[in-house]
Amino acid sequence: MAILCPSTAIYHLLFSSLLLFFSCYVSGIPVYGAEEGKDGFHSTPVSSLLPKNKCSTSARGGSQGLPITQKYGPCSGSAPSQPPSPQFGENNIFLVDVAFGTPPQKFKLILDTGSSITWTQCKACVNCLQDPNRYFDSSASSTYSFGSCIPAVEDNYTMTYNDKSTSEGNYGCDTLILEPSDVYPKFQFGCDRNNKGDFGSGVDGVLGLGQGQLSTVSQTASKFNKVFSYCLPEEDSIGSLLFGEKATSQSSSLKFTSLVNGPGTSGLDESEYYFVKLLDISVGNKRLNIPSSVFASSGTIIDSGTVITRLPQRAYSALKAAFKKAMAKYPLSNGRRKKGDILDTCYNLTGTKDALVPEIVLHFGEGADVRLNEKRVFSGNTSCRCLAFAGTFAGTSKFTIIGSTQQLSLTVLYDIPGRRIGFGDNGCSK
Repeated sequence: MAILCPSTAIYHLLFSSLLLFFSCYVSGIPVYGAEEGKDGFHSTPVSSLLPKNKCSTSARGGSQGLPITQKYGPCSGSAPSQPPSPQFGENNIFLVDVAFGTPPQKFKLILDTGSSITWTQCKACVNCLQDPNRYFDSSASSTYSFGSCIPAVEDNYTMTYNDKSTSEGNYGCDTLILEPSDVYPKFQFGCDRNNKGDFGSGVDGVLGLGQGQLSTVSQTASKFNKVFSYCLPEEDSIGSLLFGEKATSQSSSLKFTSLVNGPGTSGLDESEYYFVKLLDISVGNKRLNIPSSVFASSGTIIDSGTVITRLPQRAYSALKAAFKKAMAKYPLSNGRRKKGDILDTCYNLTGTKDALVPEIVLHFGEGADVRLNEKRVFSGNTSCRCLAFAGTFAGTSKFTIIGSTQQLSLTVLYDIPGRRIGFGDNGCSK
């Protein structure tokens, strides 16, 4: 969730499920076979792209850290009895369980590297989140204190999200419990009391993992030295969030790219974000040869709180054209789009047993190539399977944003003292 605009209050951008809503009206065009054995393509059973409604018995993640689950996935423990239609792409928002107070009170927070404020809903909220029975009761905690415990920070906060949702409240200080052995007194977090908009069911707030002064990363630096990693799981699996030495132990198998400074043109406090150099993109083993200046002028950030990757329009147009050419043997979903739709390259794979999907590669600095298989390329269901990228649009941050869909099942390690981010495959199975 990237910050949208500067203010004395905290503003940041939430690419939540509202931005992902899209509709497709299938045209009934027949599906043609794809050419097999072509380099740079994955032969994919279409059935494997369908959402799963049961938590896998082999789900392993979280054994070495905080468990991560998809918001509407069957492993979350908070999924609705009737999951939302997969056509709307509401998954790929990821939750972790943390606790505040003495005795501990547990909450499900969105894992977000695109913002720095951690907050949760508090008792006596005026406009509450969708789960009114889960809130932090400060009167029930013997270690709570009202207001900021960090110098030069105001006691109250306001956050406004890109979909016009807002969160308002006061800061409080209390014990944060990540794991039984990881307990932090006097942790400052937002005590949310007034919400507008739709944050979705099963969400109690946000775990801010940016680089800002109030982030969880900064406030736990004395123990974890500002190093953490995660694997964002598929819907029927469990990922993990690791801090400190547990995260560092994974580094030998990763490819690293340097953290860099932002372009200095956004008008925001860019020091809170994780900027990297995105140099080019390949589709089906063919470089698009996008000038690196296209990405450098806006800056590229890694953000677990944004679902769909956002590219500068010039880069997105090149990616879309190359992807449509590679998928030319499959029929486009022929339908009208509605207001709020951001995914505009969709296919009807109904009746197709195996689809040949082009691999997309993100080329970062220092040779850190991140290969995107079909799960990281597509979003939606078989009759409306869409390219999970979009262009930037007016009124939002102009950053290039690498979102959670493109990070699915990767190990992503943030080494802030080493000024680098590492990527590795099969992170959730380790």
